[in-house]
Amino acid sequence: MAEKRLNLAEAKQKFSKIHENGRDYGVRKIFEILIDDKPYQVYDIDGYEHENGKWNGTPSTWWLDYSDYEPSEYYPNGHVRELIPYVDKGVNRICFEVTYKQRNYMKYKWDDYDIRRTGTCTIKANGKKIYTFGSFDINFALAKAQYLIVALMEHPFNFINPQEEEGRKIWYYGLPAIVRNGYEAGEIKIEPDYTDIDRDKWWDLYEERSKPVLPPKTQEEMEDEEMDREQRSEHRSYGSINHGDALWDGMINWFRKSE
Repeated sequence: MAEKRLNLAEAKQKFSKIHENGRDYGVRKIFEILIDDKPYQVYDIDGYEHENGKWNGTPSTWWLDYSDYEPSEYYPNGHVRELIPYVDKGVNRICFEVTYKQRNYMKYKWDDYDIRRTGTCTIKANGKKIYTFGSFDINFALAKAQYLIVALMEHPFNFINPQEEEGRKIWYYGLPAIVRNGYEAGEIKIEPDYTDIDRDKWWDLYEERSKPVLPPKTQEEMEDEEMDREQRSEHRSYGSINHGDALWDGMINWFRKSE
């Protein structure tokens, strides 16, 4: 008769190890996967192995907690299951969803109404929105989404779990700064780090480095520059910069080491 598998609580009781700094070791969360559009957690449990991993050449200490902890009609106290051997083959570790919505809108211009078209493409990963962009054309949008899925996964910024990037130290225009979550999926804010630089000096250098040097301008370009100048002044007043799209990062060095 096969040995009864442990559930998560039993595995934690048996295999957790308390380190001197108070952190738990031995039972470690590694990632979530979606099953029938619900997230479930995969754990790495040191010392608790299954044969499925050995047969498939994958980690034998990875286990899926397929329990449902929310009460339901049939399980008033939740449904706690035994841990299931997890094999990372034939599984979509990240389930992507791409949706595109076209619409028309009305704009009043030059004393008359004008009908305009627009469209929005949304990329989700494991049920969470991670990026959106606009496009008039559905074929272009879907082709761009294919490229973006690769670009987002290869990028230094963690678009899947942006909360892990909160407080990340970076260089912004060569200036020490910290990443904060933005207002929309895939967007960030920049907070100056004044640890080793004076506040006014930081903003003076930012103004100097972020302002492009251009030839003589038309009236329209001068008006645009004035708007940019006002925006930079607002950033200084607020004490942070609403950078926006994290993929637009030519001015960012993502790898500033923590002291």
